[in-house]
Amino acid sequence: MLRADDTVVLLEVARCGTLLGAATALGVDHSTVSRRLTGLERELGGTVVVRSAQGCRLTELGREVVAAAERIEQALADVRCRAQDPAGTSPLSGLVQVSSTEAFGVHFVAPVLARLQHRHPELHVELVTATRPLLQTVGADIEVVVGQPGTGRGNTARLTEYRIGMYAAPDYLRRRGVPRSPHDLGDHTLVFYIEPLMRITDLHIIQRYFPDSTIGFASTNVFAHVEATKAGSGIGLLPAFLGDREPGLTRLFPDEVSIPLDYLVSLAPRVLRRPAAHLVVEELGREVARRRCELVGRTGA
Repeated sequence: MLRADDTVVLLEVARCGTLLGAATALGVDHSTVSRRLTGLERELGGTVVVRSAQGCRLTELGREVVAAAERIEQALADVRCRAQDPAGTSPLSGLVQVSSTEAFGVHFVAPVLARLQHRHPELHVELVTATRPLLQTVGADIEVVVGQPGTGRGNTARLTEYRIGMYAAPDYLRRRGVPRSPHDLGDHTLVFYIEPLMRITDLHIIQRYFPDSTIGFASTNVFAHVEATKAGSGIGLLPAFLGDREPGLTRLFPDEVSIPLDYLVSLAPRVLRRPAAHLVVEELGREVARRRCELVGRTGA
């Protein structure tokens, strides 16, 4: 017999992209998620996800199950909102789920969602943070990812540009010396992502920009990069909107090393006619326009 709990697990795997991410989101362990997926596949008589070291990819059967689970989830959310607003007086209501990279989600998406929810109490918002590629047809209602404009589904657009800069703590610079130019970075260690685990090709910047450098501290979490850089582990490659807000960090070569990347925003086809989803995207656009200087960062000028 098909269990609703198992479809919830698959839905979370689709949104997080990994078994570990889904387990963390659900508050269970990795083995429980794996066991639930195996049980679901047994009941359906087919494979729902292809598992690899890079994460989980939905099969055609898996996409069908996720689409059905999302329809049920949205229907339940609509029932909840109608129960809370039986007269239908609220102009915006229902559940809007947003998926975003960690840092952008915390510093840009969360304030926007909080303000919207305050203005429209019947609007329910959820924010899932993960650094992953565009999920295309499954996952959250709105996705914010790092990527190139023109990629992804048709309802994907460039949201804003941001820059990655180089930052170091005073302790590190005292111990290792201040590099005279970007060409001297071969004698220094960097703080960045674990590139073999990073499925976003736009973030594979080490070989492109720093081929002679070594990553001394690597993590899948950008906030770990910030803390490791502050602790003097190495020279951190950080989004300018994170690095510039840390008073204890020095930005190195702000004019020479300012790597441009783009955030894309994508609407799931199922929400294209929902005013609430479009309002979230519009508010995000206003937020990044207003705070563009944070995204691009300070220069040496």
